[in-house]
Amino acid sequence: MKLLSAGMAFCDIPLRPCPQNILQLDNCHIDPVKYHTGGDAMTVAIVCAKMGEEVRAAVHLGDDNNGSFIRQSSEAFGVEHVLAPVKNMSTATSYQLIEENGERHFLVDCEILKLLKNRDIPDEEITRADVVFFGSALALPGMDDQELTGLFQRAHAKGKVTAMDASVALEEYPPCHMDLLRSTMHHLDIFIPSYEEASWLAQKTDLMDIMDFFSRFPFKVFGVKLGADGCILTENFRKYVRKKPFSALPVVDTTGAGDCFTAGFLCAWMKGLPLEKCAEFGSAVAAFGISAVGSSTAVPDVETVLSFLKQHAPGW
Repeated sequence: MKLLSAGMAFCDIPLRPCPQNILQLDNCHIDPVKYHTGGDAMTVAIVCAKMGEEVRAAVHLGDDNNGSFIRQSSEAFGVEHVLAPVKNMSTATSYQLIEENGERHFLVDCEILKLLKNRDIPDEEITRADVVFFGSALALPGMDDQELTGLFQRAHAKGKVTAMDASVALEEYPPCHMDLLRSTMHHLDIFIPSYEEASWLAQKTDLMDIMDFFSRFPFKVFGVKLGADGCILTENFRKYVRKKPFSALPVVDTTGAGDCFTAGFLCAWMKGLPLEKCAEFGSAVAAFGISAVGSSTAVPDVETVLSFLKQHAPGW
C-alpha cells in the first residue's frame, strides 16, 4: 500500500506525575521528559510505515525544534514529508499534565493547524498514493466540509481509496452535527470513528441506530471504535463484524489507540484480507500501541504483529 496521510501532527510532551494542586505549589519533581509524535495523521503515517508500507505525510510542521523532532522521528521509520516547514510558526504541541492516577490535562498550542487547505496537498502526491487518508476531520479549521470534499473528489478522480478519522471536541461545536461533514461523507470510502464521535454526528446513542444512520452514505467500510469494548465494522452495511480487544499486553497509555487501529486496519484491508481479519489486525496493532507511553512508541514491525496474532487469534 502507498499511503498519503494528511491532517494533524502534534509533538506530545507528557509531564508526570503532576499533582492536582500544581498551581498552588512552587515546584514539584517529575519523571524525565520524553517527546513523542502524535496527531491522527502523523500516528497513522508512522504506524503504517512500521508495517512496511510506503508512506508520505502532508502535515504542517513549524520551523522549530518540535517540528524537527517530528520530522526526524517519522523519517527514521520511512515516512516522507511532502510539505515544507512553515516559517515563523510553532509546531502544534500538547503539554500533557498527567496525575498519578493517569488523569490527563492538556495545554495545547495548535495555531498552525488552521493553515492546511485542500490545495496545499499536491496532485502528484495523490497520484502516487493508493489511499488518501485524512486525520482529524473537524479539528483543522481550514479543512471544512468543502475543503475535505475537494480533497476526496480529487482522490476519487484518480481512482484512489479515501479514508478519514474524526476528532470532535464536543464542547466546542454547536449542535449542527452532520452539517459539518455532510458533503464529505458522500466522497468517503472508509470511516471508522469512535463511539463518541459517531454518536455526536448521528445524534443517536444506540449502537445499531448509529450504524443505521450512517448506512445512507456510500461507504465501502464503516465502523465504530468502542474503546475497551473493541469495535464493530461493516462492509456495505450487509454484514457486521464485532471484535473484542486483545488483552494479552499491558495497558499503559491509551493515547493514539484509535489511530493505531485505523492504521492496522488500512494495512490489512488494502491487502485484501476479510473484514474479520482486518479487525483483528487493527486490534492487535492497537494492543501494542497502548502498551507503552506515546501514540506509536510500542508498535512493532508487521512480523511481530503477525506472530502475536498466530498466538492469540484463531486462523492466523
